[in-house]
This record gives sequence, C-alpha cells and structure tokens, in this order.
Amino acid sequence: MKKCKNEFRKGVRWFSLLSFICIFLGTNFVYAQSQIKGKITDKDGKPLSNATIVVKGKPTATTSKEDGSYTISAKAGDVLFVSYIGFQNTEIKINGTTGQNIQLIAKTSSLDDVVVVGYGTVKKKDLTGSVSIVNVGDAKKVATYDVAKMLQGQAAGVSVQGSGEPGGYVAIKIRGISTFGDNSPLFVIDGVPVSAPFDFATDDIESIQVLKDASAAAIYGSRAATGVIIITTKKGKSSVPKITISSYAGVQNVPKKIPLLDRVQYQTVVSAAETNAGLSIAPANDPTSPYYVSTINTDWQKSALKTGLIQNHNVGVSGGTEALAYNLSVGYFDQTGYQAGPQKYDRYTLNSNITGKKGILSYGAKLAYTESHKGNYAATNGHAVFGGTVTSMLTAIPTMPIYDNTKLGGYGGTDQSINRAISANVIGINNLVTDYSNRNRVLANVWAELEIVKNLKYKINLSYDRTDYMNYHYEPKFDMGYYYINSQYYMYQQYGVSKTGLIENTLSYALKYKKHSLDMLAGLTYQKDDNQWMAATSQDTTTLVNTVFSAIANQGANTVSGQAGTATLYSTLGRINYNYDGRFLLTANFRRDGSSKFAPVNRYGNFMGFAGAWNLTNEKFLHLPSQITNLKLRLGYGTLGNQSSLGYYSWQSYINNGTNYLFNNSLAVGASTVSVTDPSLKWESTTTKNAALDLGLFNDKINLTAEYFERVSSDIITAIPIPLSVGSFPATLTTNAASVKNNGFEATIGYKKTDGKFKFNINANAYTLHNTVLKLGGTNNPIYGSGSKTEVGKEVGQLYGYQTEGLFQSVADVNKHAFQSALTAPGDVRFKAQNGKDNDPTYTITDGNDRVYLGSAIPKVYFGLNFDANYGNFDFSVFFQGNAGSKVFNAVYQSLMTGQYGNQHTDELNYWRASHTNTNVPRPMIGDPNGNNRFSDLFVESGTYVKLQNAQIGYTIPEKQLIKTHLFTRIRVYLSGQNLITIAKYKGYDPDFISDGLFSRGLDYGSFPNARTFMFGIQAGL
Repeated sequence: MKKCKNEFRKGVRWFSLLSFICIFLGTNFVYAQSQIKGKITDKDGKPLSNATIVVKGKPTATTSKEDGSYTISAKAGDVLFVSYIGFQNTEIKINGTTGQNIQLIAKTSSLDDVVVVGYGTVKKKDLTGSVSIVNVGDAKKVATYDVAKMLQGQAAGVSVQGSGEPGGYVAIKIRGISTFGDNSPLFVIDGVPVSAPFDFATDDIESIQVLKDASAAAIYGSRAATGVIIITTKKGKSSVPKITISSYAGVQNVPKKIPLLDRVQYQTVVSAAETNAGLSIAPANDPTSPYYVSTINTDWQKSALKTGLIQNHNVGVSGGTEALAYNLSVGYFDQTGYQAGPQKYDRYTLNSNITGKKGILSYGAKLAYTESHKGNYAATNGHAVFGGTVTSMLTAIPTMPIYDNTKLGGYGGTDQSINRAISANVIGINNLVTDYSNRNRVLANVWAELEIVKNLKYKINLSYDRTDYMNYHYEPKFDMGYYYINSQYYMYQQYGVSKTGLIENTLSYALKYKKHSLDMLAGLTYQKDDNQWMAATSQDTTTLVNTVFSAIANQGANTVSGQAGTATLYSTLGRINYNYDGRFLLTANFRRDGSSKFAPVNRYGNFMGFAGAWNLTNEKFLHLPSQITNLKLRLGYGTLGNQSSLGYYSWQSYINNGTNYLFNNSLAVGASTVSVTDPSLKWESTTTKNAALDLGLFNDKINLTAEYFERVSSDIITAIPIPLSVGSFPATLTTNAASVKNNGFEATIGYKKTDGKFKFNINANAYTLHNTVLKLGGTNNPIYGSGSKTEVGKEVGQLYGYQTEGLFQSVADVNKHAFQSALTAPGDVRFKAQNGKDNDPTYTITDGNDRVYLGSAIPKVYFGLNFDANYGNFDFSVFFQGNAGSKVFNAVYQSLMTGQYGNQHTDELNYWRASHTNTNVPRPMIGDPNGNNRFSDLFVESGTYVKLQNAQIGYTIPEKQLIKTHLFTRIRVYLSGQNLITIAKYKGYDPDFISDGLFSRGLDYGSFPNARTFMFGIQAGL
C-alpha cells in the first residue's frame, strides 16, 4: 500500500508540473497589436457573459464580462472565434476597427450536434444505426463511482443492476442476453477499448453514446456483440486557463428495515418447531433451564446497520491554444459501508488530455491514473457465511450477544448444546477478518493525424492499459461459537497484472460532389492482452504477530500458485458513409478479426453491418406540415462476433503425464488427456435487425424515437454433457452449441421549453425485452440453475419450482393426497402434482415430474423519466426509474421463513397450529421433513417497482455577486437525495438488487440494498 501511495504522489507531482507547463503555454502573450473591444449578445441584444473569445491560430483568448463586454489583443485580418454554450460557434474577421460587437445565434435544434461513433464522428441528423445519446448532465446527478450505475434508466435498451456495497459489482446489459459468457458491453474511452470502466472518475466524462446494433457497432467486430458504450472525456479548448471545482458529501443508510422476531418471539417459534419434531426444547429457550436466555435481546439490524458516508471531490484545469489545448483533473472518491465494520471503497484519480493542431497535423495524448482500495465484507475461508453477509445478519438469533470477552477474538457466538443454532456474528467477522483488494491502473494513449492531401487523412493511435492488483485475506484464530471456531490462522495474498497494448492505423477520405457526400474509412489494428498472477497461501496453528509471509516461522505451511496467459487480436476494418442531398443515408461497416483463442483453421471471423435512412423532412414532394421539423426512417442489419466465453487455450487439450499404472507388479509410465476439447471451436455470431422512426415536432421541441429490434445469437459456446465413459474431467465438452433470440420495442420521447423565465426539459424512455432459447446443443437437454430452468422455447433462467395449494388441514387431507413425505402432517404445505395425480396416494411428488415455471425474471417493460427545470438562478430535477412485469424469487424471505433455528420474519408468528388454521404459513418443524421451505411459489413475488432515484435542487449565485470576488466565474450549490422513494410490494429490502447469474436469474440471496443518500454539493469555476 505504501508503494501505491508513493506512486500516486509521483503522479501528482507530474500532474502539477504538466499543469504549470500547459498554463504557461496557454498564457496570453502580448504582441504589438490593437486592443479590440466589443460586446457579445444574443439576437435580442441580451448580453452573454463568460463567452469564450479566441484569436484563431494564436495563443490569445479572453472571456466576456457580465455585461457581455470583452477586450482582446488582435490586429486587422485576425479572426475571432467565439463560443458559448447553447449557441452556434461564430467566426468574425477583424475589419481594422477597434470595436467589434458580435451577435450569437442560439441553437434551435440538437440535430447538428456531433455524435461520437466508432472511429469517427457524425452529426446527429445523419445517424443511421441504433445509437442512444445519454444526457450526461442527468446521469451525473447519480452519486456513484461507476459509470455503469449512472446509466440506469437513462437509455432505452440498457438494463443496469447494482447494490449498495461500496465498490460493489454493477451488471449492465444491452438488449438482453446474447451469450452464455460475459454479457457486459464493450466500453471505449477516448477511442481506447477498455474493461472495468469503474476505475475512472465519472466527473471527467463529457459525452456517452450507446451503440446497440450491428450497423453501428460492427466496426468494433468481435468485441461488440454485447453492445458498445463510447465515453468521451473532457478536452481542452482554446481559451484562457479555467479552473473547475466539483465536490459533494453526504450520508447513506438503508431506507427499510425487515420485521424480525425479538427474543421472546424467537424462543416461542423455535420451541414450537422442536416440539413438532419431537425434540426437547433448547436450554437457551426453556424458561425452566438454568441456561435460559432472558437478558439478551440483540436487534442485529439496529446493531449492524449504521450511517455510511460518501464524498467525491474533483479539481480540473483547462485552456490553451489551437496548437496545444489541455484538460487536467485530479479526483478523490470515498464511500464507507453502512454495515458495521471497517469496509469501505476509496479511489484517487488523475486524468489528462492534450490536443492540438499545427497545419496539416493534428495530435493528442491521454494519461489516466487511478489507485483504489476496496474492503470486502464477511469473507471467511473455512466457515461459510450462509446466504452472504446480509442474509446472515438477518438470520442471526436475538439470543446471541454481539460481544463476549470470554471468547477468543472478543465477539459473541452460540453454543451447540445450549442454543443449537449455527448463527454467524457478521459484526465480529467484518472486524476480525481482513479482506481487501487494491488496484493501480494506468491508461495511456497517444495519436496523430496527418492530412496527406485535402480530405485524405492518415491516423495512428497507440494505447497501453495496465492494471496491477493485489488481493489480500487474513483470518486470525477466533471463537465465535458453534461452527464459527477457527483454530488456525489463514492468510492468502495474490499479486497480478493485466496489460493491453493496442496499435491502430486508419485512413479516411471525405468526398463531396454536388449533392453527394462520401466518407470512407479503412484500418488495421493489433491488440495484445497479457495476464498473469501469483498467489501464496498459509495456514497453521501458530499465532502471527505480523501478518506478512516473511514473518511466518513455519515456511512449510505456505503454498504458491500462479497462472499466465496471452491473447492477440489482429483486425482489418472499413466503413462507408454515403449521403445524398440529406435525404438518403447509407452506412456500411466491415471488420475481420483474427483471434489466438481459436485454432488456426477457425481463427478469423468476418463481421459487417448495413444501415439506411430516409430523411422525409427533406423531401419536397411530401409537403409535410410545418410542425414536423424532422422525420426519418431507419433500417439496420448486420452480424457481430463474440469470443468472451473462451479462455486463452480452450481449443487445446491438456496432457497429464503423471497417470502411471501398475502392470504385472511393475510401474509403467503413462499419460492421459485430462479433458476433451473441441479443436473446431469457432466464433459466436449475433445477427441484428432493427427498424426505427425518428420524429421532431415544433422546431424539435418534441423529439420521439420508436424502434423495433431483433438479435439472434448463434453458435453460442457452451458446455454440453458427454458420457462418463469418455474419461473427461469435467464430463462436458465446450463447443458451439446454443442459439438465443432477443427482440423488443424501444421508445424515447423528450420535450423542452427554452423560452421565458421558467425553462424545463422532460425526457422519458421505455423498452420491452423478450428472450427465447432456440437451441442448446446436442439433444437440447435443459440447463437447470438454482431454482431456474433453461430450455428450448423458453427464456434463459426462467424461475422453476413447485406450485402450492395451501396447507393440509387434517390427516385425511394428507392421506388422500399424492405422497410427499412419511412425516407429512396437518399444517404442512400441499404441493401440486402436475400430472393430475393430486388425489393418488400411490404417486410420489418429485423434482423431475412436478416442478413448473413460476414466472419470468425479465420485466415486461423497463422505463426511466427525467425532469429538469430552471427558474432564474434556481434549478430543480427529479429522476424516476423502474420496471414492471417481472417475478423475483425472494431467497432472503425464504431464509426467514424456515421454521428452523435461525431468526425468522415476523410473518412466521402466523404459523399453523391446531388453534390457528386459517393461515398460509406452515407449521415450524426442525428438519423440515416435508420440505415446506423448498423452492416454490410461496417465495415468488412481484419484481415491479417505481423509484424516485434522484431529486436535486440547486442555486447558482448571480454573476454580479461573483464579480466582487475577483476570483469566481460560477458557483452553484445544491442539495440532492438519492433512492428516496420506492413503490413496490416486495418483502425484501429492495427489488432493485444485483442478480447477474446467467442460468439462475431473479434470485435475491441477500444483495446489499441500495442506500438512501442525502448530499450537499458545490460546483465552482475560476
């Protein structure tokens, strides 16, 4: 860790030096020139303050004052370049006078905005593919360390699931499941493909585009089958040096408590369960026992859940000239957990971008550095924390103390004979067990573009992405009661490095002839990935004073392991954009990828995409109403490849040369194949189709996009079962076997009011998703997950279990029903026989015959809504997000309704007994011989929810007040709330939980609930 901090300090020193150099280069040098004075106004003569005025091609710049006035050194013939947010850029040639008033024209439409796509840009009005443009201003209102979490509800077709764990994993998918491997999209930051984008600060983001179909994403080939998210970070512009400050701090807590049993209620329920099982009452619950617990009543939620803190600070400096513009920033993010313990996530970031142009040469460079630390919860090596730290906290019994000075480690636990309960003390585990991950990452990129002849440009792009990480785990010896006794220390430490080098060469040409426009791109790329790690483990009965491997006296207790792998990707790519008179648009993309992950015979794959658009607005013969300012039809088709399911050498067999055998009392040396592989493995392919309508009304005050999409993934790589007689371990073959289809509708609508004192924007999006398995390979045997089933004709990971028909009310009911268990009795759950044999006592209900589909974990519709308003210097915004129509298996509730020794939900008090039969809660019984707690519809709930994800109110201090400071150009303060209201019928903490299992979906096993957050923030400019 000390080494990491030293490296960061070095980074800060370099950042400071680079900042000084860039600011020095951006300083306004004074030549023998005239002082040009004037005013910057809008068309109505209203002054515009803080407009940037630059002498084109020279290191001279200034900004306008509150009354719109400016003064700048220039001479006759120079060109002033003026820019202002929300207005069109303007160039004015100085005519020899010293007075130069400039009137700016407001942007009336966003269609001329430039959108970043693969290896280039295009105007929004010329888009042909399926591309979502994220409103970064709205997305940044979400307090998070991860750009993926920012996108929840912000773009149609993008689903995001996260949790409240500091630094926790965020699952993001675009248009559903298209592979049985990693379904995460490809992230491209400033032209560099990256993984794990959570390492980088969200403050530095300038724009986000989501490429959702092959016509838009095929240029990225094999890496784009699951979609592409393009992120552009802030760049410098020709201007005087500007400093920006962004900072917020807040508190976080769990917005909901689950009702649990207290001591008396717990003892009552467990005693009933033991009595029903014919057991004696546990001494801790028996008032007649000397071991009866009457003074301990631990509320584990109250004790374990605390107020967490979150803070984020970012300082940036930008400016420069056309020859050298810079943008530099440093940031710090910190989030402490809301569950008792030292666990937290913090991150230091540095990001720098330099761009420039000198004649026919354009150039740029990027350097980003990040250092992060993540503390992990309740991780134990030899003692399972059943259901995870959240579920274990809830099932911890109220008769167990938090602290016990008589036990090794000082934390309480249960006794096998007195309590009879295995109960994890998560507070003790969180504090005694040390488990954390450190990451240091450097992303470097340099590029240059040469205009060989007019409109013919050659560009070279070099990038290097390196992540060094260390995972550490240490468990001391401790005694936390029954099962949780550790008589040996355990230590594990892993060091690893992941490196990616990329070289890209592209050639582009733009041609215009009368009404024809043609943009062409061709390129060659080479990427190399290197990954390696080494780990050491130690376990012994001695006591460690210093928890480092060099301090271990018994070196024989140590073991070492490691792994290394290399993969390369060589690609050729091309694209053609054709535009005829702004009416007919055509895009064609092509990419050929060659990957070392495949055998030479199948190493290369060809991927292409086509899209066409008809801009009906520009068709004179249609005579569209004047209210329609944009009407465009789009069609797209293409194929994408995927190799994410493969390891480095999946097509190669391994030989075990230690399989010796005894022949005639003589040992013969032998070798055998460990596992069977398929050398004919080939690329997965995804074919996409989409049709869309873009509509703009009333000078684009209203914008609507409606789109239908279809994605069919074929040759999906998966493991199919093979006979045990083959001798392969495991008894499966990884091959191209499966096929999946995703289809649905997407809609986005927005309205903006930009005139008058009260201005506002409303943006909403919604989409549907339907998933169907077309093929599973071999004999199409179903794939069973935890409470789920995947089979042809159904969706991936659909909930699967038993249907219930209430409770047995009498012995006669039990005797005339299909057989469930020899100990089934009144008060037990009655499970439905699915073949009409409910009333046949000779028939036995089994997993193989009597489970059915219980619902879809995929919502019927996802949606998001943003509302932003401004009145004078005040601004206000709200963001709603949710989904509807999904089913969730609440495994947390299942764990709290077992009728066993763990703590229970208060609903368990309503259990069946002879004096209380009008209930759906089965009788508690230790051992649960009837399987009342099995996977059934008793624990399937609606996953529908609507959340007020964010609400914010801000105030911007008037400029006339800031002028008096002679320092600040802008100050905005705001109050913000996050995850404020959830409307749902869910009995768990939060229906918006992390559940990214492929074949086991929609299962809440105890995800950290998303925190409710209240923050204060400030944004300032100097």
